[in-house]
Amino acid sequence: MNALALLALAVPAASTDDGSPQPWFTVGPLLSVSRRQEDTAWGVGLESTINVAMHNNSTRSFRSGAVGVFGQGQWMDGDHARLCGGVQGTFLIFGLETGVAHETGTAAHRPTTSLHLAPFLGFVYGSVGVRFSLPFQDGRDLSGRLPYGREIGLTLTLKKPSSPML
Repeated sequence: MNALALLALAVPAASTDDGSPQPWFTVGPLLSVSRRQEDTAWGVGLESTINVAMHNNSTRSFRSGAVGVFGQGQWMDGDHARLCGGVQGTFLIFGLETGVAHETGTAAHRPTTSLHLAPFLGFVYGSVGVRFSLPFQDGRDLSGRLPYGREIGLTLTLKKPSSPML
């Protein structure tokens, strides 16, 4: 019974009988914990995606996937923001986000822009993923602040899907 419930969550939120692409939108909370070279960072925020289903997951076809764009905003460690956006793709429950992240500066760190890569397992109502951030900057700024370092983190989202087809 539990396997059937998990399978039901894996079916894309928007599909039609003929398999034609259908857009859908998701929005919901984003929680993360990440490790940098020097410390651990916690984040809470919001993630939103707009996807176009490439094929439905009907009983006649095993193909199911989507492509789209995503945006994230998080408050990190209670002292700075992390903004991120890019493209994402999914196949069945497997997905990958690629994009650019920007973290605002603090007294200890200068503002930093990074490459964002995040493989995830996605379900209709959420996802669990691992994110990697590789900063474009290195070295201190004029005030002596260092950029944020490389990051590896665990993310959890809960999302409410909506579509004209729901």
